[in-house]
Amino acid sequence: MQRHRVLAAFGIAWLSALLLSYWVYTKSTAPESRDVVSIVAAARDLAVGTRLQQDHVKLVTVDRKDLPKGVFQNTSDVLDRALSAPVTANELVLSGKLAAKGSGDGLTALIEPGLRAISVQVNEISGVSGFIQPGTRVDILFTRIFTNGEAATTTILQNVKVIAYGRQFDPGTRPVATDNSRPTVATLLVTQDEAEKLVLAAQRGRLHFSLRNGLDDVVAEPSEPTESTDLGIDDPRKPVAPVRSSMAQPQTPANPPQAVATVVPKTLVVRIFRGDKVTEQTLK
Repeated sequence: MQRHRVLAAFGIAWLSALLLSYWVYTKSTAPESRDVVSIVAAARDLAVGTRLQQDHVKLVTVDRKDLPKGVFQNTSDVLDRALSAPVTANELVLSGKLAAKGSGDGLTALIEPGLRAISVQVNEISGVSGFIQPGTRVDILFTRIFTNGEAATTTILQNVKVIAYGRQFDPGTRPVATDNSRPTVATLLVTQDEAEKLVLAAQRGRLHFSLRNGLDDVVAEPSEPTESTDLGIDDPRKPVAPVRSSMAQPQTPANPPQAVATVVPKTLVVRIFRGDKVTEQTLK
């Protein structure tokens, strides 16, 4: 009797283990139900300023819990809008990388409302040897040379965004190297007042760019212009003529004699002929 109880208990345990293993197996191999959603992504690499068309985008599925902010669920929401930043293939199209509706394409799509794009002529030296790229930020230094030969330099604008360098406006694209003597242009994103200041400065002196770190957005307080005296170099002084001793100087009389003009009266001699007699008469 005892033996039958042991065998029954062993059979029940074996059956329980078999049922448990089958349950674990079915749970691990069964497809997991996912809460997914379809969102808009790029179908291929797209450059800045591209106006999105139907063949530029596609729908991809992403877990709802992994959705980033600014996604679009319908392709119609992004069509006919320009990109303000480059997008690679299969990358999600976010609202932060799209220009406003009706803002145009190309460079105009990069101009934020209320701002202006203005181009400034630069060369390899004033343009930081060509290391300025679209998307970088710069300070603008103005140097004026006065009519007396003196010069002064001051910073007129700070933390200005470069949206194009030459004809390149894709961020991270380095401009093609050019001859140092061949100028190019940098297109800056500024306010209306800053645009007027830049145009005037370009007419009155020289402009130089100072490249900033992309994480540095500190705007310093305005300072006094830097002049040549601030460099520790003064204008050379003219030598002063030596002063002679009073002993070696000739004495000048208090009342020096003045020249007196002598007037010599003019005389006129008249000869008078009377027959064979000649007489002379002097007239004064």
